[in-house]
Amino acid sequence: MADQNLTEEGIQQLLLEHVRARNKDAVSALKMVKTKISTEKGRLKNVSELPPDAVLKLVQREIREIRETIESLQKAGLGERLQEEHNKLKLLEDLLPAGLSEEDILKFIDETAAEQGRDNFGKVMKAVMGKVAGRAEGKLVSELVKKRIGG
Repeated sequence: MADQNLTEEGIQQLLLEHVRARNKDAVSALKMVKTKISTEKGRLKNVSELPPDAVLKLVQREIREIRETIESLQKAGLGERLQEEHNKLKLLEDLLPAGLSEEDILKFIDETAAEQGRDNFGKVMKAVMGKVAGRAEGKLVSELVKKRIGG
């Protein structure tokens, strides 16, 4: 289900399904993604449709923003909106490709460190992020690279 919806058309179809089902939290989250897609297309100019990897990045950005909102709501003691934000987060996370386990990420780190050398955190980090492309959060990868090779 995940990869097929990471296109503009897939997001639109999902939005229509949730509008029909009257799922206001999902509609809100998907409209935000569609807005980000439109904004990005306007910024790029002469692009009729964003590639799935660009849509993936926009969905990931929206997930980060929702997580930040949840954190802020918790700190402010505004629990009444938390469920709405958690619903949005769950919907968008379900769109993402299956994540990698820490063990899989460590394998990529070891392979990359062997190729790039263990002395350059930046090079290793950049190469590993290219290999995990959307299947692992940068924060987790960074922590694992630091743990494995130092940095």
